[in-house]
Amino acid sequence: MDVAALRRDLPATVAGLAAFAREQWRLDPARPPLFYAVDDLADLERTTPPGEAPASVLIEEALAALVDDGARRLLVAGGETSGAVVTALEVRGLAIGAPLAPGVTWARAETGTGGGRKIDLALKSGNFGGTAIFTEAWSALV
Repeated sequence: MDVAALRRDLPATVAGLAAFAREQWRLDPARPPLFYAVDDLADLERTTPPGEAPASVLIEEALAALVDDGARRLLVAGGETSGAVVTALEVRGLAIGAPLAPGVTWARAETGTGGGRKIDLALKSGNFGGTAIFTEAWSALV
């Protein structure tokens, strides 16, 4: 996710992400699209521009909008990001599911957004799971 693009025009950027996801699902429903905001530590936004929302808030809003657009499974990395996503989705409760790694499980969440949708979440802080946790997690669901 391009934080600068989200900052310039969140709705249009999310619409582009949703269109990309729908196209990927059409081409191969078993292969999930991957969205990420930081590829390298140099990508981190060190300071929030004055009067602007922090990058974490923009990302949580973008992910919540993708859920509103039909996404029903999210793998979220980063403790602060996971908390922000849970907040943005207004998660009312979690039913803990299959373990993926020590400290990381699938969970069925009931959201407060979109009329109480149920979605699958894997919330992973930075210190848990190996390098293949996301592909292993997805395989556990399909």
